[in-house]
Amino acid sequence: MKLHPFLDTNVLLDYFLARPPHANSCALILNQAALGKIHASTSATSFTNVAYILGRLEKRRVVEKDILELLQYVKIIPNTAQMLGDAVEMPLHDYEDAVQYVSALGAKCTQIITSNKRDFKNSSIPVLDPSEFCKRYCTQPA
Repeated sequence: MKLHPFLDTNVLLDYFLARPPHANSCALILNQAALGKIHASTSATSFTNVAYILGRLEKRRVVEKDILELLQYVKIIPNTAQMLGDAVEMPLHDYEDAVQYVSALGAKCTQIITSNKRDFKNSSIPVLDPSEFCKRYCTQPA
């Protein structure tokens, strides 16, 4: 079975902003997705949040091309009214994290990759930080 990790928003931000300590691992994860070795997904919310944050940091133009490229190999999970309602009932402290969690559940993701594991402490899906995911599952690019 091919891995189907859910990428939390902070994974994309770590990649685009080259934020330590996970920037290299995030790049490797996205490379694995581009090569078709993993089936990475994220929510539509993640892409809008990333665009907003990068725009605020005046880095949006730097990454517009990268965002378009990511859309070719990272599956976008649309947010539905049902999902947004279900997120309210989740035992997570942050609504945005609850929306991400419901998205991962609905897409039947096999892992959640996040830089903030504590945000998903009640998850029924295994939660790994980017470095942990790479140590367990990633092969080095050719």
